[in-house]
Amino acid sequence: MSIDDKIKQDLAEQAKELDRLMQQQDGLAGYLKTGFVSGISWVMKLSYVMAVVLTAIIFWCGYQFVVASPEQQLFWGVWLLLAFQAQVATKLWIFMETNRNHTAREIRRLELRLRQSEMA
Repeated sequence: MSIDDKIKQDLAEQAKELDRLMQQQDGLAGYLKTGFVSGISWVMKLSYVMAVVLTAIIFWCGYQFVVASPEQQLFWGVWLLLAFQAQVATKLWIFMETNRNHTAREIRRLELRLRQSEMA
């Protein structure tokens, strides 16, 4: 077998492996589950609870802003903006932590494949 044939065979095997990996995608739900895999999954659970509570606070402050007298609208408007900013920060942290866990998992998977290919 020539070196060209060996390269073509290796590339075909890699293409099959990539196709198999692409079919394993779980979608958004599977991606978000990777955030709970780390050692600080309790913080992730707490942040999801915080996001839900902040959503309720946003609706409450928004309602109060709409029905408040003109003198009170500034007060409720500031609380509405603060609650919104807190929710944005919480959701950003959730997605950054999920992305970090997902990337770390992919790196470990790649390391395992490299070790297996070295042994073969």
